Amino acid sequence: MRWRDFDSLPPLPSEFFDTPRRVHFIGIGGIGMSALAFVLASRGHQISGSDVKESKTTTQLREVGAKIAIGQRAENLDLLGAPCEAVIFSSAVAPDNPERQETEKRGIPVWHRAQLLAYFVNSAKKSIAVSGTHGKSTTSAMIAHILTECGHNPTAILGAVYPPFGSNARIGDPDLVVVEADESDGSFTLLHPTISVILNVEPEHLENYDDSEEQLWKAFEQFAWQAKFCCVLNAEDEEMCSRLETEELDQEKPLTFTFGAESNVRANQVEMQGGQTKFQLVDCSQEVGCFALGVPGHHNVSNALAAVSAALMLDVMPEESAATLKDFHGTLRRFERKGEANGILVYDDYGHHPTEVEKTLLAAKEFLGRRLMVIFQPHRYSRTQQLGEAFGPAFGAADEVIITQLYSAFEEPIEGVSGKIVHDAVQRAFPDKALSYAETLDEARRLAVEKARPGDVILTMGAGDITTLGPQLLDALKD
Repeated sequence: MRWRDFDSLPPLPSEFFDTPRRVHFIGIGGIGMSALAFVLASRGHQISGSDVKESKTTTQLREVGAKIAIGQRAENLDLLGAPCEAVIFSSAVAPDNPERQETEKRGIPVWHRAQLLAYFVNSAKKSIAVSGTHGKSTTSAMIAHILTECGHNPTAILGAVYPPFGSNARIGDPDLVVVEADESDGSFTLLHPTISVILNVEPEHLENYDDSEEQLWKAFEQFAWQAKFCCVLNAEDEEMCSRLETEELDQEKPLTFTFGAESNVRANQVEMQGGQTKFQLVDCSQEVGCFALGVPGHHNVSNALAAVSAALMLDVMPEESAATLKDFHGTLRRFERKGEANGILVYDDYGHHPTEVEKTLLAAKEFLGRRLMVIFQPHRYSRTQQLGEAFGPAFGAADEVIITQLYSAFEEPIEGVSGKIVHDAVQRAFPDKALSYAETLDEARRLAVEKARPGDVILTMGAGDITTLGPQLLDALKD
């Protein structure tokens, strides 16, 4: 779906999910859908769903009572043994999906996943929604972690699995909700949180914004100004702040609170040391102590400041928040350590945008201090066409680079667009860098095993199926 498509969706009555219902999810195993299903199940609703394959997530959903079919067919709407009362779909579900078509044929109420997320956020007494081009999953998990460790009981709906929660959702107080707000299709404009957090804004997913950066900015402005109390902004993104900062005396807009740079909440003396990222926290121009993160990189210090600032809006003091983050070791697929074999460390990361790639590689190099090999899988034809050249300079911190064929994410091919666009951009940016191209993940694995040596780090990166490569690399390296 595109940004403006959400204006034409049938409204979800605010009271509909206040009583238990039979609810079917098309694509229930997806990271955004499954978290919503977990929360609904915890509130007494009967859940069914379908997906194209089994996963750990579908297993966990069955454990909480969901009925799940593999494969998508019209008869799946009857998995609960009685007609379902509502159907939830996502932007990834095409209009010709058999379950979606059967839903319309039967006249069953059907809503987008973002409308259900908005129900949880907008009906809560206190809610925090985190958006931005990069860092949403980590920051929303940090906020939920802080609130939990400081004695609160948040419900969390995340865009990645946070291991201490055991999934991408935390079941807690329905009146204290923390969510990741997805800007990719514009659906975050349905949210009216108590506190909105915007980490950064860069051109991305423009195909859903009429290929217009101005439309993207309008969507972020709408999200920012719909906050009921406060909008928390990253002062280091100067363009974002100039566009989105609101006047405190304007009663039609929320208060604005900034972090980083010269703001009241900021970090000094950031350094990587002993597998930790250490920094001096400043609150209202007073240094309140030295704190440490269990995740690497200056970008994660910025994420931590955002989380500390959001918690402050709920009266959790910055020094209390920061103290809890020494035990925060990230979500899955965000610089996730997969293991070590024959002296070679293997990590996996979800980064798929040039800025994410650059910051993660710099952090990995500084944090681990080892020779760094990255295997990068470009994601989507549209993104590769729009940003392919920008990926070139992003690989400066890597000692060796392997680029694979792109992962389509179900997009239709675009003539002339392939992973070679990224490979060639890296070659132009760094003519002397060790660089290879692999048409398949099997070929990438073979190249990595041939080239790696004890003491190296191999980092697999991308939003596609490259996440399967880490365990395969470890097995191959052991052999």
